Amino acid sequence: MGEARSDRRDSGRSLGRKLKGRPANLAMTRAITRKGLWLWIAVLCITPLAVYWQTVFQDYGFRDDYSLLREAHEEPFKLFRITTANGRPIYGAVLEASLRPLRFIGDLPWLRLLAVGLLAAVAAVLWRQLRRAGWSDLEAGAVALGVALLPGAQITVGWAIAWPIALALLFAVVGFSVAEAGLRRAGSVHVPSLLLGGTFYFLAGLTYQSSAMFATVPLAAVLLLRSDRERLSHLRWIALHLGTLLASLFAAFLLIQLFFDEGIVMEAARMRLEPEPFTKLLWFVRQPLVNALALFELRDRFNTTAFFWVVAAAIGALLSLGYFYGAKTRSQKLRWLFCVLFLPFVAHAVSLAASSQAVGYRTVLGLSGLVLVLVVFALRSVIATRKLRPAFEVSAFASLFVVAALSAHHNAYQLIAEPQAREWGLIQDAAKKLRFDADTDVYIIRPDIDDRSTEQVFDDEFGSLSSDADWASREMFKDALRERFPDHLPSGSSLSIITGPTPPPSPSAYDEVVDLRKLRREGDRPLSTSAGEATTASTASRR
Repeated sequence: MGEARSDRRDSGRSLGRKLKGRPANLAMTRAITRKGLWLWIAVLCITPLAVYWQTVFQDYGFRDDYSLLREAHEEPFKLFRITTANGRPIYGAVLEASLRPLRFIGDLPWLRLLAVGLLAAVAAVLWRQLRRAGWSDLEAGAVALGVALLPGAQITVGWAIAWPIALALLFAVVGFSVAEAGLRRAGSVHVPSLLLGGTFYFLAGLTYQSSAMFATVPLAAVLLLRSDRERLSHLRWIALHLGTLLASLFAAFLLIQLFFDEGIVMEAARMRLEPEPFTKLLWFVRQPLVNALALFELRDRFNTTAFFWVVAAAIGALLSLGYFYGAKTRSQKLRWLFCVLFLPFVAHAVSLAASSQAVGYRTVLGLSGLVLVLVVFALRSVIATRKLRPAFEVSAFASLFVVAALSAHHNAYQLIAEPQAREWGLIQDAAKKLRFDADTDVYIIRPDIDDRSTEQVFDDEFGSLSSDADWASREMFKDALRERFPDHLPSGSSLSIITGPTPPPSPSAYDEVVDLRKLRREGDRPLSTSAGEATTASTASRR
């Protein structure tokens, strides 16, 4: 066992740093002290909380947050049926259980805090796995913290009901770690460890299928540094890992198909397989792959800047340095090519197989994490081969962390929490002023995308609106009234809510007209008169 560990630490001799015949990073040649271990775990846990603090404790909800908070109390198991129809029964079960103790939108920070805690756990498990594989503390920390700050992680924190995505990520990294422990044992492969690892993959697949593919991130990180002297050949090692992952996900798929066949739930459209695979591959290259390559730089729905494309191209070029500086032997070159040319398709396999073309960052966490591993590997290889000073290494990874942290804070707060809080604030103000009678009518003028308060917007995530949908604006107003009247509406009163994209023909016919198009004037967008603002409807009362 000791010899095996020594082999792993000496893996990829051209990839390790040598200085005067000895490894430059002494931490790679001796066990991590308990003090150092707890110090890194503290960093990995505290950093995401510090970055996302403002987002977590801002008072707001985000689209489905409003409806699901009510449905968890008034329509039990509806959420579970909806998520099961999409192949995610665990997602619905744990989310519904977490929503039932909550009553108001002001309680949602607890779910966002839970997402941060789970992402910190993912970072800690990933860091520990990379350290065991031969990455230095700093390199492993750069990957682990970077994963917790990716755009997909930002939306997982900013969208309260998205916290099970982080749970699925944790299942995936734990599953890999357990399976890898079984493959590292002396003697034959430890089958129980593979079965237990597969069980975690199975749970991840039933929680959020795309997140289960996050296992490709530690797989790539370990493979790049594996020694050719390991007991298992690289090919067999890859086959066992990917075989366990794919077999577990196939078992989860069969279970969901059984639910459909037995009529327990109706199959959602997105569960069907992609009928045009070649068109899907072209979409993959143009959308998810490019978005993942840009790492922390966001794409824009309407006006993607040249800077985004420069960042994506620069990172793509940086990845190639891993081949030229880090892959010296034929085995190392083949492993790098496998990680670059094959694993991206595995990391995004769920979305490639599904009939929908989802471009949200929450679906590309595995792909983005893979790019991050390759970036850190390239930096590691250049520093080792060029024998650069330790100060340069620290500066390089510190710069990567600063960019990631600043981007994560900005995107999560200024493109999710703050604009959503503006929408929620307008609804709250209207609900507080509403005077009830036996027949209370409210009309909400919904905003469209041109009325958004942020300049940047991407898909249904960053900078998007909640109240532009009829059902969402209704649910928002109901939640605001629930905060004002926790038990029930005033005795003898009734409420009717109507929404529309334009002002009502007769505003005086309503007790309250709420114009949400004013969002445009509250954000960072240039002020100009849009079509939606051509006619202004002020709050009107029949009294």
